[in-house]
Amino acid sequence: MTRVPAILTAILATAAFCAPSPAFAQNATQRVSGKQFESLAKRAMSTVVVPADAAFVQATPVRDQIVPAGAVSLQVESPLSTPSYVNVPIDVSVDGQFLRTVFVGYRMQAFVRTAVAAHDLVAGTVIAADDVTMARVPSTGRLGNGTDVLVGRKIFVPFRKGQPVFIEETQTNMIVKPGSSVVLIVNDGGVSVVAEGVARTGGGLGDEVSVYNPSTNHTLSGMVVGPDRVQLDIMGEQ
Repeated sequence: MTRVPAILTAILATAAFCAPSPAFAQNATQRVSGKQFESLAKRAMSTVVVPADAAFVQATPVRDQIVPAGAVSLQVESPLSTPSYVNVPIDVSVDGQFLRTVFVGYRMQAFVRTAVAAHDLVAGTVIAADDVTMARVPSTGRLGNGTDVLVGRKIFVPFRKGQPVFIEETQTNMIVKPGSSVVLIVNDGGVSVVAEGVARTGGGLGDEVSVYNPSTNHTLSGMVVGPDRVQLDIMGEQ
């Protein structure tokens, strides 16, 4: 007869141990999306002065914030700026009690206007005027260049549409090669004389090369105007 109360006491004790405590209920949490912080920071960034050739880009995504259950308040403070970085502080409060400050960081991104591929280009392409166009692209510290200096040059690596094409990534398209036979066009006022010659030096479109004329036994310098064609203007020369 004395064992029954002991068993009941043990069962009641176990039930009491397993019952949820008020403290556990008070530890309930909620998630605040990082996108909310990013949206608020973006509005605050509209007040920050940005140079004409630059822009601020978000440095890293904001992680979701786990906070206690309750009424959440997000208070945006004034952006903290340096020449190359801006932090937007956002204070997080729950039920009127300050919890923490979340910072949304932005870095300065400089831009440059330079020539880019107008469409995909394969290695070995000799650049034509419609192969490149001007665009504003993020700066990598390299000097930009125009499209005119690229026309007639050969690329030795492929380029995707919109990718910057820098002159050092191209090479002269040697349309006149040393030792090759060339057509030498000599312009003197309104008179043009055409002769055959032998290129002593090579070059691309617009380059100056030396040409030996066997008929006169003279070497002249002229500008490459086409494949194996060199032009010399002597108008006004005595």
